[in-house]
This record gives sequence, C-alpha cells and structure tokens, in this order.
Amino acid sequence: MFQQAGTGKGSYEKMFIKSLKEGVVPATGCTEPIAVAYAAANCMPYLSGDIQAIDVSVSHNIMKNAMAVIVPGTGRPGLLVAAAAGAIAGDPAVGLSVISKLSDEQLPKINELADSGKIVTHIAEVEDDLYVEVTVSDATDKVRVCIAGDHTNIFLIEKNDKPLYSKDRPATHAISETKQFLQTVKLKNIWDFALTEPLANIVFMRKAANFNLALAEDGFQHDYGIKLGKSLKSSRLQKNTSLTEQIISYTAAASDARMGGSQLPAMSNSGSGNQGITATVPVCIVARHEKSSEEQLIRALTLSHLTALYIHAFLPVLSAFCATDSAAMGAATGSIYLLTNDYYQACSAIKNMIGDAAGMVCDGAGCSCAMKVASSTSSMCRAVDLAIQGVEIPSTNGLVQDDVDQTIRGLGKLVTNGFGKTDSEILNVMMNK
Repeated sequence: MFQQAGTGKGSYEKMFIKSLKEGVVPATGCTEPIAVAYAAANCMPYLSGDIQAIDVSVSHNIMKNAMAVIVPGTGRPGLLVAAAAGAIAGDPAVGLSVISKLSDEQLPKINELADSGKIVTHIAEVEDDLYVEVTVSDATDKVRVCIAGDHTNIFLIEKNDKPLYSKDRPATHAISETKQFLQTVKLKNIWDFALTEPLANIVFMRKAANFNLALAEDGFQHDYGIKLGKSLKSSRLQKNTSLTEQIISYTAAASDARMGGSQLPAMSNSGSGNQGITATVPVCIVARHEKSSEEQLIRALTLSHLTALYIHAFLPVLSAFCATDSAAMGAATGSIYLLTNDYYQACSAIKNMIGDAAGMVCDGAGCSCAMKVASSTSSMCRAVDLAIQGVEIPSTNGLVQDDVDQTIRGLGKLVTNGFGKTDSEILNVMMNK
C-alpha cells in the first residue's frame, strides 16, 4: 500500500503530476473495444501467415461496454470488428490510439475478417474488473496476449504456449500506485496544488482542451449516434444561449463523436474517453464565457482532471456506476475556480452532485452515453449554481456528509460494495435481447 510521506505540498506534487500523466492520456474510440484491438495488434508482430482464427475472451464489463459502441473508422460496433481492426490496422506502439491510423483501404479487409466466422468471442469467467485475452492463429503458429487491471497492461504474451513476455498478473481488484496515493489525499491538497504549482509543470494539461473541443466540433459537424449535441444546439426548446445550455450541448456533441466512430482522439480520464470529455469540455466553455486567461484555463483543467481521478480512486476501474457523473464533479470544481475561486463552494458543488444523480447506472457503451454525459453535466450546472448561491444539500440527507472527502469516500463504498449485482443483471438483459 502507498505510504503517505508527510502532509506538505512538496510531498504531493510529483505524485499528482504522475497521476495526471498516467490517468489523462489520448485514446481513439471507446476504451473497452480498443483494449481488444490493442491485444490483437500485439499478437501480429509474431505471426507471418494469413489469419486463420481469432479467439477473444473478456471480462463482463468489457463485453458490456463493447457490444453497441462504434469502432472508430469502421462505422460498425462490437468485438468482432474491434479484433479485426486491431489485427489488420493496429499499431501496437501507440497504446489506446492503436487504430487511429486506420485507412479506407483497410476497411474492406477488416469487414471481411469480421464477417468471416474466424473470430469468436466469449466471456472470461474471471474475477478481474478488466480482463482481455486475444489469441490469433495463422496456419502454423498461434499467439496469445493477456491484459488485466488496465486497458493496456499486458502481463503475458505467448507463442505456441511458450512465453515471449511475462510479468506478474495484477491481483484481482488490484489498484495502481497512483490510485493508492490518491486515496491518501484530500480535495484541499488537490485545490492547492492546481492553483500554485509552477505553470510549466502542468502546461501539458492544455492538450485536453485541444483534443476534446475538437471532438465537440466534429460532433456538431457530423451526424454521429443520436446527434444529441447537434440537436440540443438547434433545439427550439433550448436556444443554446445560456452558459448551461452551451455546456451541455458541447459536451454531448463530443460524446456523440467519441461513441459514434470519430477517428479523432479524446483525452481520457481514468481510462475513459467520456470521463475525459466530461472533465474537460464544461471547464473550457466556462473559461470561454468568463474570458479566462490561458493560465486560468490550464489550472482549471488540472483541478478538474485531478479531482476526477481522486474521486475515481475510490471506485472500481469498471462498474455499474456511470462515472461521467464523478468526472463532472471534477468539472464542477474547475468551474467554481473560474467563476468564484472559492474552495468551499467547490466542496458544496460536489456534495450537491453526490446528493443528486449518484445512482446513474452504466448499461454499456454506445450512442446513449451522450445522454448520460448530458445528464451529468446538467447535474453539474445545477450543483455549481446552487453552491455559488450558498445552497448545499445538508448532511442529514443520504450520502452527503459534513466533510466533502468523507462524502466522496461514501460514494466509493456505495459503488464498490453495492453495485455488483446491478452490473451482472444489466449484462444479462443486454445479452438476452
């Protein structure tokens, strides 16, 4: 377990930056099918013949999140397409951007392989929250790649049952060093760090705005998924002139593009593009509205993403909880900084959100994720507005406690201990349609 070394800012700063660099990374496409594409791509350098078979075995949450979401560049959903895309067009050197360079010329080969019957998928009976195993065979050889604990954490590569690469498999429900560290800190540590760290050390967070605003514009320009962001922007019921309306439409548009097959990368958070979008876009829209400086934007993004990582440190890597809601709590904190620079209002905003929509379930990745992103950002806007007006859900209500950090930990207990059966029932419904 990570041992907290002191309580001063100096004991935190390196680990905060490490947490951001590990937890906020570019990803092209929904990260669950992309993990399958990544595993398939890592098989291919060890094979020389034509693909004869691909076997894909994944944990329950990977299956749930890969059934309906569009694989970028293909226009089609599912693990068959993800595995075929990774094998045909994948670049194993670029992690979650593994199929970002998929070309139109490769698409017929990907579709042919996906429809050939050579690829089979099934659920791995493992306890891991996140597990992917892909075996690719040609006429003479077979290569198996196994991932656990994190979307790109390969712990085994075998060729013809002989190890080519191996390291210790993560223990079931194991958490990373940075996640262990984040479980030892408090929101005030994060607030102080984001507002005082030398700008040169956190300027890389500007990329989150570049990536995720580009996705929003792509969502407005094309008819991805259910076109939620685009529809909200032109709605007769919502004139899209208020700050709240702009926040929701822009964030939803980015999710539309993300889940609808855009080949533009998202800047993810906690392994999720939608969480990264939700932690980024509202902050950018508030900064634009307030005419914030470049430094203020970078600090707000740092605060938002690090807060989202902090809250997610108490959650399973994948679960039945829609973690765009916890990512939006990060955005609430970043927005409060830009609007009033009041730490206690940020605490109130998080409490208001946990008392509002903390029960939203994840029923698999797909175009409907944009609806959940919109719901999370709507809750964020209400929570921020109330907090600025001095309104906070009292600690006599539900999950809300006097202390914001204890409130966050209570949410973690609810999701970790209370949502397990929910997840399996969701998958049962999905697989028996």
